Amino acid sequence: MRDARRESWTGGMAREAMQLARSASGRGLLVAVALVIAAAAAADEPDPFFSEEGPDTFVGQQVPDPLEDANRPVFGFNDMVERGLIDPIARAYGYVVPDPVKRSVRGFFSNLNRPVVFVNELLQATPLRAGQTLGRFVLNSTLGIGGLLDPAAELGWTEHEADFGQTLGKMGVGPGFYVVLPFLGPSTARDTFGLVVDTAMRLDTWILPIASQLILGGSMGVTKAEEHRDELKELRRSSLDYYAAVRSAYLQDRARMVREARGRTACSTE
Repeated sequence: MRDARRESWTGGMAREAMQLARSASGRGLLVAVALVIAAAAAADEPDPFFSEEGPDTFVGQQVPDPLEDANRPVFGFNDMVERGLIDPIARAYGYVVPDPVKRSVRGFFSNLNRPVVFVNELLQATPLRAGQTLGRFVLNSTLGIGGLLDPAAELGWTEHEADFGQTLGKMGVGPGFYVVLPFLGPSTARDTFGLVVDTAMRLDTWILPIASQLILGGSMGVTKAEEHRDELKELRRSSLDYYAAVRSAYLQDRARMVREARGRTACSTE
């Protein structure tokens, strides 16, 4: 059954790739390439999260890194940018800006991503979670002034996380190979494709010009770097191989997200 499901997904993505490849737009070509990568990952890789004994038997991460010789220089470049540019800005931001303001900024960026989460929760067949996410977005976008405030939390509508890479994982698509993306960091073939799809679903992708998107993305990166600065600093300090440590942490976190998504039902709200 699992092989049949994978073949169905692979065939569907391959057909979609062929259709998009005929498009003259650069966006269509980009998505087509990502579709081909994801289809290859689904076809060639066994499910890395669960054993053949049953869908609930978690066996740990088994994601290959055949591009390590290329990934390490990209990782080194990202690390140089992080330490030389992002970390000083994040450190100054964390020192100058009060905690309540930082929470509001994080809420604003999180609210921008709620439509993406909403669509993915529908695709993951968790309509109650999707309803909460939609409610959060509407309420926080209006009474919460674009997410700067969080009135939805008072109603018990907790913040969820969902993305298309996780959605594919829940549907049985394997992660493929590990890859490090310039500026964006660790990923897999599946999650790279998911990132393209999620980006296409974001409202700011279509509304804002490229320059504004870059500024918005950079600001979001600084806030995330400030939020997780101590964790990354400790990981760097305690690691003999920082590249391997980041790879392991990322893959374990993605495995957790897919495992949790697979355990949810249509009635799940958490």
